[in-house]
Amino acid sequence: MKKNGFTILELLIVLAIVGMLAAAAIFMLNVSRSKTRDAKRISDISVLRSGLSQYWLQMASYPVSNGLNLGQSAQNTNFLTTEGFVGAEGGGNVILQAVPIGPKSNEFYFYKADVGGYSIRFVLERKSAYGLPGTYYAHAVGVDQEDSLK
Repeated sequence: MKKNGFTILELLIVLAIVGMLAAAAIFMLNVSRSKTRDAKRISDISVLRSGLSQYWLQMASYPVSNGLNLGQSAQNTNFLTTEGFVGAEGGGNVILQAVPIGPKSNEFYFYKADVGGYSIRFVLERKSAYGLPGTYYAHAVGVDQEDSLK
């Protein structure tokens, strides 16, 4: 008498294969998410650099700061106007309607500057056009891993 069905060994092999496929899918999803977050960070930094260039053209200096988290409501840095980073639209011409913030919750770009230059700190999770994962600094002349305003 022959029974129809799978043996325990066949079921274990199928479960192992499904488990490996699921693990690979989760890994690839996490890689994709981190690449997307890094792409947003790079785009945000480009927007900030462009806005600060516009500020420089109008004011012949940069908004001076010893250090602040851009976009953090407690720091009142939601807009960039000709009066610098401010919490609400007010006096001065608006340069950036909304200062970008990082893609993760409570992730902000750290800005400091004197009249002649600025530094915006941000962190990349994966290898990118800038290099290996790590902390980077955006300046008026480019992006590197050196903080020019120590």
